[in-house]
Amino acid sequence: MSRDNAYLRDILNAARSIQGYLHGLERGFFEASQEKQDAVIRRFEVMGEAARHLSPEARSALPEIPWRLITGMRNILIHDYDDVDAATLWDTAQADLPALVQRLDSYLAQQPPPDQPPD
Repeated sequence: MSRDNAYLRDILNAARSIQGYLHGLERGFFEASQEKQDAVIRRFEVMGEAARHLSPEARSALPEIPWRLITGMRNILIHDYDDVDAATLWDTAQADLPALVQRLDSYLAQQPPPDQPPD
């Protein structure tokens, strides 16, 4: 499960990065800023790629997280890049990331530190 925990930490860190990129911004500024959109898109891609590598056991340990949606969003961002909507990015970040960050924070706080072998 330690490899899974590394992927979960990657997801958590990417989600926190998105929150940091958007902190204090207004929606209109985000929608007009290609640079901010690129940064957010990249972090969503990282989240989806890390989620794609999780074991079935890790996914089932956190059944309330919409893993298929996370990996599906990554696929859209990578393969249908010309169809990405800034408003959808903004809405997803605002509506879904706070609960995801909270849940992963809580779960990972109960796991052994990365440099400590499990009992």
